[in-house]
Amino acid sequence: MNEFFDAEKTQVDLTNCDREPIHLLGRIQPFGFLVAASADWVVSHVSLNVDEFLSFNADAMVGEPLKNFLPQRSLHAIRNRLQTISNSDGRERLRNVSIDDSDRLFDVSIHVTDDSATTVMEFEPARLDESSEEELLLVRGALPRLARHDTVEGLARDGARYLQFMSGFDRVMVYQFLPDGSGEVIAEARQSRLEPFLGLRYPATDIPQQARALYLKQTLRLIADVGEDGVAIHPPRGTDGQPIDLSSSVLRSVSPIHLEYLRNMGVQASMSVSIIINGKLWGLFACHHEAPLVIDHIKRGVAEMFGELFSMMLASRLNHDERKADKEVQRLTNSFSATVSPDEDPIAGISPTLERFSSLLDAQGFAIVIDQNRQTFGESPTDIELDQIIRFLNRSAASKIFASSHMSGLFPEAKSFSDRVAGMLAIPISRRPRDYIIFFRREVLKEVTWAGNPEKPVEVGPNGIRLTPRKSFEAWQDEQRGHSEIWRSAHLRIAEQLRMVMLEVVLRLTDEVARERKIAQERQELLIAELNHRVRNILSLVKGIISQSRGTDLSLNDYIEILDTRIQSLARAHDQITQHNWTAASLQRMIEIEAASYLGDGHERIRLEGEDCLLEPQAFATLALVVHELTTNSAKYGALSASAGYVKVKTSWENDGTFTIDWLERGGPAVQAPKRRGFGSTIVERSIPYELKGKASIDYELSGLHAAFTLPARHVARPKDEARPSPSRSNKRKPSSDSDPLPKRFLVAEDNLILAMELEDILLANGAESVDVAANLSDGKAIAGGSELDFAILDVNLGSATSFPIAEILAERGIPFGFATGYGEELTVPKNLGKRCCIAKPYDRDSIHGFIRDVIETKQAQSD
Repeated sequence: MNEFFDAEKTQVDLTNCDREPIHLLGRIQPFGFLVAASADWVVSHVSLNVDEFLSFNADAMVGEPLKNFLPQRSLHAIRNRLQTISNSDGRERLRNVSIDDSDRLFDVSIHVTDDSATTVMEFEPARLDESSEEELLLVRGALPRLARHDTVEGLARDGARYLQFMSGFDRVMVYQFLPDGSGEVIAEARQSRLEPFLGLRYPATDIPQQARALYLKQTLRLIADVGEDGVAIHPPRGTDGQPIDLSSSVLRSVSPIHLEYLRNMGVQASMSVSIIINGKLWGLFACHHEAPLVIDHIKRGVAEMFGELFSMMLASRLNHDERKADKEVQRLTNSFSATVSPDEDPIAGISPTLERFSSLLDAQGFAIVIDQNRQTFGESPTDIELDQIIRFLNRSAASKIFASSHMSGLFPEAKSFSDRVAGMLAIPISRRPRDYIIFFRREVLKEVTWAGNPEKPVEVGPNGIRLTPRKSFEAWQDEQRGHSEIWRSAHLRIAEQLRMVMLEVVLRLTDEVARERKIAQERQELLIAELNHRVRNILSLVKGIISQSRGTDLSLNDYIEILDTRIQSLARAHDQITQHNWTAASLQRMIEIEAASYLGDGHERIRLEGEDCLLEPQAFATLALVVHELTTNSAKYGALSASAGYVKVKTSWENDGTFTIDWLERGGPAVQAPKRRGFGSTIVERSIPYELKGKASIDYELSGLHAAFTLPARHVARPKDEARPSPSRSNKRKPSSDSDPLPKRFLVAEDNLILAMELEDILLANGAESVDVAANLSDGKAIAGGSELDFAILDVNLGSATSFPIAEILAERGIPFGFATGYGEELTVPKNLGKRCCIAKPYDRDSIHGFIRDVIETKQAQSD
């Protein structure tokens, strides 16, 4: 933005950016190219870098049929996909599209401009690996962890950590828009070398209104390199004299003022993912990187999907809080309506309940204004000051709630008492005369920490005053006076519910019976309409929950907990299979691990008798779920629910090569057959016959459940003659003590998101000050070489590479480290690294603590 202003005639601030047409810049970012075509598929616009990808230049393509430049099959696929554009963002995507006779493949984003006159196609080089399914599994694996949070802060914190892990950005922030339009960083995941931005406040002008509108329309925005000015589109203007509208473009270039803004922050690449609640922009995931970074088409799609799922979870969290407040409001309003009598003074009748509402609204005082009667309670203005407030309110709409945390900024009279009463929430309870209930909040003197001085967005140069981004992002503290705490949306919701009840109460207390009946009928119709609307919303929510629960009668939390335990069971099964390079694994070992994971010290109550077998991977996963459901049900309802109860698991090989399993419960309560079959029962009864073509039977004997299974020979094998390790062998260490000192600054190199986050939580909960997580070799080497570290835990396998190069850097710096692996403690490492300690997965707090101690003791012994 290169606009100059007359210092005497123009007030200059960042709101001038609202007038910059950021969707009509006529340029794109160069990591792809753009082709636009008219309704009859004639090329209307082309980015000037098209000759880097096609054997044609832009000038030769404009005005010619698109079929002259793209293969027929690709053009056919694009036109077919246009028929399916129906989602909210109006975009479609194609993967692995050929643009010529070479082997090059491209991912394509397609959208139609708002006037439906132009089809815009944006091509990016396709990613050749097949890890998209793995990234989607990461999202699914993160959902149960996110769902367990009961606060917005916890949900935002883990959301930022996940997005940083998946995207590879140095910093990911959750940025929430506040009611006054400013924004605050409420959660942050960052490399430890970066200065924290957590808690910083940004003025509303930092994100102009038109940019916020585009965040609603296009929920993901990538800026791959702030050093690139962009590639121009040819021709610059269409036949209508206007640049092409790039509102929905994924390659759309960036405003010069925003590029300068990011450079001033030391950012070379950024990405934002919208957080949208009830159709409104609640906030953003803001991602920063210190070097240029192109996030490919697939990973952006996964990040965009995660943003949508996160928004749904956040909405659910906020709705839960609202419902909790609604119950309390309902309790108050029920007693309110029942106790107010027409025969008593109306103010005396309603003031006790309003005192409780005042506490619910975090107000320090309130006033009741009915006809000519006025009374104040708690910390409130004087009678003269209250008259000034009422005169101001009478200028506003009669039926709307009015809220302000800065009254002195609205009318000058309020400045004289803003040190006592700074904020108000006014609820109109009638039209004529103007009657109100007004809640007040005291002044809160506080220092707001801004990202740079928000009052200095301009600087003076040789050409006069020029609008520029701030060049200082150091924390700038601003003492706010005359402000109260901000009224949140939850408070406004409570006020609206109170308004509805007060309308009924005031109408019931009026002296004019005829007018009372007429107005009561009108208000009743309004209340019924609003109630019907709310009931329909509630029914829609219930319908969604029922649909997602697939007919179960579980609560959402129970469903998430059950889903989480089932996923954990599969995870344990997967770990056991991968320990043997995806070959057959021990059934008895699996049962022991499941028992230890679910029953803890009571795992010996599941007694194994008979021969073992090795299960092929497909059968292993199926049996893991069956054993998990049997264990869970027994612990809840069967033998394991009683202190003397136990389970006997008898196994044997048959002459035809099949393998039989008998699950026999004894010592528990009397058994009764269930009246209905749930999802768990279906798994036990049908998964082995359906998936493995075996046999399954369940007898609900009075003395205890008896389940029998037969596994076909093709899914089982006899074990080799070797000792089967106990479930805890690989992590068996000397007991750790809480007094053992724990290093403060950690590096964790781990390519599994859930394991990385769990390990990070263990370390932080036990005294670590910072934990840098690296998901790949490149990030790990950068952190190992450039960050202050006291200890490192390195997963041996990082995707397609090993962590040995990271270990070599750490060894040169003298930083203690050890390896984590799913292959047991016996690990062969390069000779130059010497003998190193290793911990086997899965692990817990005690094993991690003992592992760290072993590494440090080994290093000290080697030094001695």
